[in-house]
Amino acid sequence: MAAPNITSVQNNPANMNSKILISGSNFTGAQNVLFGSVGTPPNLFVVNDKGTEISLTLPQMPSGTVYPLKTTVQVIVPGEPQGNKVPLTILNPTKITGVSSNPALVGNTFSITGEAFKGAVSVTIGTVVIPAASFTINELGTQITLTIPQMGSGTQYPFKTLVTVNMPTVGSNSYPITLDNPTVVNKITLQNNTKLDPNTYTVWVAGFIEQQLTKKTTQFLYLQADGKFKAQPTVSKAPFINVDTIDTLSVPNVESAGNNRLVILITEKTTTPAPYSPTTPYAAYPFKDNPDPCPPGPYDIFEFGPIAQYDVSAVDSFGLNLSFTVTGDPLTYGSVPAVSREEIGEAFTNFCNSDPLGKKGFGKLLYASPGSSGYPILIDKQFSAIVSPKDWLTIYATDSDLINYWEDTVNDFFASGNQVNFQLNAANVGNYSGSSDGTQFTLKGPNGMQIKIPASDFTGIQGFVQAVRGKKDSETELEYKTFGQIEAAIFEAISRGVALDGVMKAGKTIPQNYSSDAWTKYENWYTNTANSYNGKPRIYDAYAKFFHCGKFTNSAGKPTFIFGENGAQKFGMAYGFSLDEDPNVGTWPDNMGVPAKTVYYVGFNQDVALEIGRFLKSAPQES
Repeated sequence: MAAPNITSVQNNPANMNSKILISGSNFTGAQNVLFGSVGTPPNLFVVNDKGTEISLTLPQMPSGTVYPLKTTVQVIVPGEPQGNKVPLTILNPTKITGVSSNPALVGNTFSITGEAFKGAVSVTIGTVVIPAASFTINELGTQITLTIPQMGSGTQYPFKTLVTVNMPTVGSNSYPITLDNPTVVNKITLQNNTKLDPNTYTVWVAGFIEQQLTKKTTQFLYLQADGKFKAQPTVSKAPFINVDTIDTLSVPNVESAGNNRLVILITEKTTTPAPYSPTTPYAAYPFKDNPDPCPPGPYDIFEFGPIAQYDVSAVDSFGLNLSFTVTGDPLTYGSVPAVSREEIGEAFTNFCNSDPLGKKGFGKLLYASPGSSGYPILIDKQFSAIVSPKDWLTIYATDSDLINYWEDTVNDFFASGNQVNFQLNAANVGNYSGSSDGTQFTLKGPNGMQIKIPASDFTGIQGFVQAVRGKKDSETELEYKTFGQIEAAIFEAISRGVALDGVMKAGKTIPQNYSSDAWTKYENWYTNTANSYNGKPRIYDAYAKFFHCGKFTNSAGKPTFIFGENGAQKFGMAYGFSLDEDPNVGTWPDNMGVPAKTVYYVGFNQDVALEIGRFLKSAPQES
């Protein structure tokens, strides 16, 4: 007598209702195959002639069985001793039974219904793989919810494809769907809260989106009075539209070339501004000899686009107190709506009178005295703009207060023998280290890359201008991009007053990432305390400090940032200078946003409210 003996089970774990092969010996005459307590009669399995293999389909388990089911398989041969039991794991096969919408729109919420979705590692739609972190599965494992992603560039819609739920150890299951692309990504609501008398002044908006048609060709779509952006082949400029006549803008679902703006302008009611050229923007304040085109009143820029980061900018002067919010995001970007433009001007003057470096010639940047015909009018007798040092020095290049502002910092930074060591997170990512010969730093980075950073790029007014040179014929594209990113990191550290904290003198061993650790230590930004290089007080861009640290006293008597504070509530988010982005070195958390710009791309159904803030402390009484 010989007991049936199982030596292996092919396909273990196995899907319920799937075929399996049991190998072993002494299977001849088998009348039952037990899976736990669930039997399989002989008419549902086949024993080979040698009695060494049994093939069958796994039977249905009892209702209410929880999967995965860890059980055993045993072969029963009447009249023979009891055979061995071999462990077997049975899985409930993943099955898609339906979807919430078909056709499904790109960017919309989408649900997949079916069975056994628990443990899914990804969902594939077309060729796009959506990781588990980007979708949710309900408690019963019968529904997956996600957002339909954009398909690859060049996809023609409507697009027939498959949605597939991918499991870690067993086969996936697919379902046919059709994808379509919505014509609108999101909406922008314009809110005129200036409280200016509409019988005296008009608030205008002009808008354009540069659409990428092919790799080499683009066209501009211009904002129309109905809130839509349209191509106009015979038009090369965006018309200005009275903000009070247009409530909502529809951002079209097109591929963007990146040049997308709303221009907000205020004029006297009797002035109708000429259309705005997207390729020849307004001259920045202050300007000399009335260059064309000059703005007829104070203005500012809102940058946006189809599936893009949104921001308000004070790079080229602060003209208007713009702010915006995004659906689902608690942050306010730009100036806080509670503070008026008049109060911002007063706060800047007070700041420059009290800040140790603001006193050094920054007060004049509150530009309130247009000196010749052709200059824009002063709305309600307010300032034209708070002018960036970069723009001020373009006209007043010999300004004794600002022309040599960075001289000591740059000389100390590039002193012979000085060392830097930092982690770069852009272009050729990795650690860079090197020393200065008194005229330039020579830095070595990953893969043998060598970058030279000359002191001449930072001398004179360059610390304010922050102009990165063009590409040399002798350098690769990656070398040039890396050079630009390193110079940007140094410009940012200089402006924030922490450049010297990241430098170590000759004769000492500089620790790994010493410089990037110092340049991202935000507690030292915009402070006039001693630096760690030579103990001198830190020098920073006072204009930038105002935009990040300036405060006003709110109605509750509490000092509050003038510009919307970041998620960590450490400082206001604003563009205080042209390269004022989140640090591209070291470690920087997402909730520590520096510019008034979303860290994410504003996409489908993420509507935006853009507010043009109050002009005066108190609005005039309506008659």
